[in-house]
Order: sequence, then structure tokens, then C-alpha cells
Amino acid sequence: MSVESRTELVPLRTWFGLRWRGYDRDEVDDYVSELEAELRLVTADRDASEARADALASRLMSVQEENAGLQDGLHRICLTPIDPKGLPERLARMVALAEEERRDVIRDAQLKALMIVGEAEQRARMLDEEAANKREEIREDFRLAMSARRAEAMRALAELRNVAIDEAERIIAEAKVHGARID
Repeated sequence: MSVESRTELVPLRTWFGLRWRGYDRDEVDDYVSELEAELRLVTADRDASEARADALASRLMSVQEENAGLQDGLHRICLTPIDPKGLPERLARMVALAEEERRDVIRDAQLKALMIVGEAEQRARMLDEEAANKREEIREDFRLAMSARRAEAMRALAELRNVAIDEAERIIAEAKVHGARID
């Protein structure tokens, strides 16, 4: 399942079952494992997007090189102009049509190259923005989860402290009662 198909990037859980000495270790380990798996998915999607952008950039460069080679070849051919006066009328018309077609091909190739460059740049910007947004969301989710965990731990410690104080007071009261019986 890819990250885009999920509505929530990282399903954060802000509570864990309490045990005598803190949180349930298995629950925390499972949660951390799930979080790490989600981060691996995000990283894999980012890497795949970067690879696609690199492939598009490489394709663009090869198209530009091919275009430059074609333009150089055409330029060499054009340096030796054909004198239409020496050609029959039909051949002169064919040369004129070929020249017009050459201009159209060059214009179309340049437009296509510009479109490919624009698409690649736009896609790269979108991927960069998506990656930055996902990183920021993950950081914020992690910060919120850690804050909630700290608050829960502090509440649990306060509760344990109160239970310990109550227990100590009960033991002291029992000791006083027992001491009064002895006297």
C-alpha cells in the first residue's frame, strides 16, 4: 500500500497500557515498529519519486542532445543552399516544402523539449514540496505524541505517588493503632 492511498500518514496512538513499572513494553515496541515501517514507506516513495525525476531529467538531456545533433546536421546541410533557378519547378517546390517542414519539425521539437523540461521541473518542485510537507507532518505528529506520552507519564507518576502516600498513611495509622494497643 502506497502512502498516497492512506488518508492518515502515521496513525499516532497516544496511550499505552500501564503496568506496575511503566508502560507495556510490547505495546511500545509494536508502536515504534509500526512507526518505523511507515517511515520506511515514506522514504521509499520519496526515493522512487527522486529516481523518476532523475530518469525524466536524463531523458530530457538525451532529447536535447539529439535535438542539438539534428540541428547541427541540418545547419551543415543548409550551408550549401540549393539554387532554385537551376532546378525544375517541381523540384524547387519540393525543396520549399522540405524547408517549411524542417522549420515545423524544429519548432515542434523545441516546443516539446520545453514542455518536457517544464513538466520535469514542475514534478520535481511538487515532489520536493510533498516531501517537505510529509517530513513536517511527521515531526509534528511525533512531537505531539511525545508531549502526550510525557503528560500521561507525569499523570501516572502523580497517581502512583498519591497511592504510595495513601498506603504510607494507612501503614502509619495501623502502626499507631497497634502501638496504642501495646501501651
